[in-house]
Amino acid sequence: MLAMDECDENKVMDGRAQDGLSGPAATADEGILSRMGLNDNKAGMEGLDREKINKIILESSKGSKFYENELKKERQLNQRIEKMMEQKAKITEQHLGKAQAQVDKMTSELERRRKLGRMIVHVDMDAFYAAVEMRDCPELKDKPMAVGSMGMLSTSNYHARRFGVRAAMPGFIAKKLCPQLVIVPLNFDKYRALSAQVREVFAEYDPNFLPMSLDEAYLDMTEHLEQRRSWPESTRTHYISASKTEEGKDVEVPQAASEVEGLSPVLFDDSLSDFAGIPDPFGNAEVFGTSAEEAVREMRFRIEQKTSLTASAGIAPNTMLAKVCSDKNKPNGQYIIPSDRQAVMEFIQDL
Repeated sequence: MLAMDECDENKVMDGRAQDGLSGPAATADEGILSRMGLNDNKAGMEGLDREKINKIILESSKGSKFYENELKKERQLNQRIEKMMEQKAKITEQHLGKAQAQVDKMTSELERRRKLGRMIVHVDMDAFYAAVEMRDCPELKDKPMAVGSMGMLSTSNYHARRFGVRAAMPGFIAKKLCPQLVIVPLNFDKYRALSAQVREVFAEYDPNFLPMSLDEAYLDMTEHLEQRRSWPESTRTHYISASKTEEGKDVEVPQAASEVEGLSPVLFDDSLSDFAGIPDPFGNAEVFGTSAEEAVREMRFRIEQKTSLTASAGIAPNTMLAKVCSDKNKPNGQYIIPSDRQAVMEFIQDL
């Protein structure tokens, strides 16, 4: 069904072995690499050989429209930098002193208004497009693969990232980095359908959640957590679904009649007592706690049960910090900053 594009691996290896450039060409290449070189600030790309990967990226892109466009952007950037440097040269000690006083005043005002009372969660699906394709085509799970085209990739799985392949990279460059890479065409109808299922879960924790794209959203779970403190264990009990077929399709399962009025419905929201003394028809049960960490873990669990896809999350007092936290324990993990000033400041200083 999905055929791998063939590539001359020997040429790729020859490119890796070439000596570094020198002279004016080297200067131009170093400049453009600041734009198109490997950005390994992404989960699954730790410890890569940046120098080797950047050399392949540079050599495989030369002469392409992509390269020429990046070169044009680099020239425009350099022009802006020159103007900024001219402005910097005109700054006096008096200007700096005045600016410092303004910043100090602004900092004091912001500190006075600091509020840490909300519990904000940023949820980011793990390699969403790639994960959907691997779910629907299991033979891709153990192969480096990406979603997009030879012109541009939208995402890549974690196997491909070990070769330096990532989102916003042209597919033809990715194939030089990883000749065995499988590139799957985008299917937005499928991604929108899966995103709708994920959002159904979000809405039960925050009806006013803020979607940022098909695969990420912000939730304010403050009110949910207040209600959750009084929830009985049965309401916080969820089942590892035994109703999934091998193809991952849902099979209708009976629902218990007992429900807690006024509380958010849950996946397989059945009390353990309903099945006392009889075999559990749903598989293993898991009970989640009442804390923010437990609520988010439960939400991620339910997303995976509903879609067979994993999500990572960040929990913090504001959206910006929550966004940063969601990338700390990817894939399929979460990270929390406690809602106190010292914890927030320590986290920021360590970034």
